[in-house]
Parts: sequence; C-alpha cells; structure tokens
Amino acid sequence: MSNTRSAAGTASQAVLLLIARLGFAAILLGRAWSRWQIEGMDAQIARIAEAGLPAPGVIAWGTVVLEGIGGVLLAFGLLTRLVAALVALENILIIALLRWAAGPFINNGGYEYNLALACLGIVFLAAGASYTGLDSLLFGRSKRPADNGDLYQPKLGSTQP
Repeated sequence: MSNTRSAAGTASQAVLLLIARLGFAAILLGRAWSRWQIEGMDAQIARIAEAGLPAPGVIAWGTVVLEGIGGVLLAFGLLTRLVAALVALENILIIALLRWAAGPFINNGGYEYNLALACLGIVFLAAGASYTGLDSLLFGRSKRPADNGDLYQPKLGSTQP
C-alpha cells in the first residue's frame, strides 16, 4: 500500500511541478514580450542607463533574450535547471541593484515580484523539470521514477536516522 501511495505522491508532485513550470514560463514570456514590444527596448535601455549600470544595451537585450528563450525552454522542460539558475540570479541582481531601496512592496517600485521570481528559480534549480519535461527524455531517465526515498519519513518511534 505504501508503494502505491508513494507512486501517487511522485506522480502528483510531477503534475504540480509541471503546472508551476508552465506558469513560470508564461510569466517570463509575458515579461519578455512586454519589455520588447510594449515598453520597448529604448525604454529598457534608458531605464538601465539611468540606474547607472554599465552596458545598458547588453543588459536590456540579455534580459529580454533570457526571459523570452528561457520561457520557451521552461515550457518544454528543457535546460530547466540552467534557465532557473539564470532567472534566479537575474532577479537577485535586480533586487540588489535596483529595487532594494524602494522596500518590498511592488506598488512603491519594490522587490516582491522579483523575489517571487527568484524563489521560483531556486525551486526549479533544485527540482528540475521532473519527468514531465524534455530534460528527463534527453538527459536522464525517461520513465516515471519509482519511490527513491528522497522524501524519507521515518515511522513514529523509529530509531533510524
């Protein structure tokens, strides 16, 4: 019975990670589109230059490329950990260099949105795409994993570590 419960838990975790990964991808794609087409690259470059950061054109285009291509890659679960790490780093830098002084609240130009994206990046850096992404097909196992004890929970009164 515990094997059935473990397999169901593994499957439900994979489905929940898939939903979160698709949401993360949608956020990144929407943000890239907004920066590129709605706000415009000139506005992005000007905002970065105004903040005094070096190479504002490189930073602006790098951000759009990361969020656009990264969003597509995340949607397919391809290079998930790499994209997640880069998005986490991007948002940590945005917080540290641009938003920290404004405080946490987004309505005051704060960092809560960037903190949420950084945390999502950290989650997918740790978890990967699970077996619902192309990463597992191309770089690892292609079948649903058995319960491998990653989430070991000792029974009450057990003396095992």
